[in-house]
Amino acid sequence: MSILDEIRNNRLDYSDFELIDRVLNGHVHSFEELVSRYKKTVYYLTYRMVHDHEDASDLSQETFLKAYQGLKKFKRQSSFHTWLYRITINLCINYLRKKRSRQFVELDDKTYIVEYPDILNQLELEELQERVSDAVNLLPEKQRAAIILRIYHGLSHKEISDILGCSVGTVKANYFHAIRNLRDVFASSKEIHESIINEM
Repeated sequence: MSILDEIRNNRLDYSDFELIDRVLNGHVHSFEELVSRYKKTVYYLTYRMVHDHEDASDLSQETFLKAYQGLKKFKRQSSFHTWLYRITINLCINYLRKKRSRQFVELDDKTYIVEYPDILNQLELEELQERVSDAVNLLPEKQRAAIILRIYHGLSHKEISDILGCSVGTVKANYFHAIRNLRDVFASSKEIHESIINEM
């Protein structure tokens, strides 16, 4: 092997597609770089969906296993991370449908709480945040996915549609219905401050 070949093989700036090509050409260790790039994001997304560290860890590992096994079928019509998100979301939705028990999806109070009255103590804030989590937990799986991908991962409707395998219109509808359902839940509770409802 020439010095030039060694330099090429030791590059750290391969694109995702270049790493995939290397894996398919027999450099299996290159997949470890893809895992390293996306393991935190995949775990974060998975945990937001199932709200259980152990289950999120298992689902994250399963995501990368399925990605590795499916690399040859990856047609590259989207980015690798979009394809990876799609695998992640599908696994989470299947998991939630099978489990059918309540899961907590923690929502940062900063997302929904604006200028919350200073007279409320930390305990009340935590209780309120838990109610938000409970409300999101009751959403249908695809509405939950739309909320999480949009709010926490900052993805566009188009990117979410690629991940969920549906039209942009369907994503917007899921997101709209999710927000409306959350607003209905909070509007029905007199104990929830109106600033939260308005923010939704």
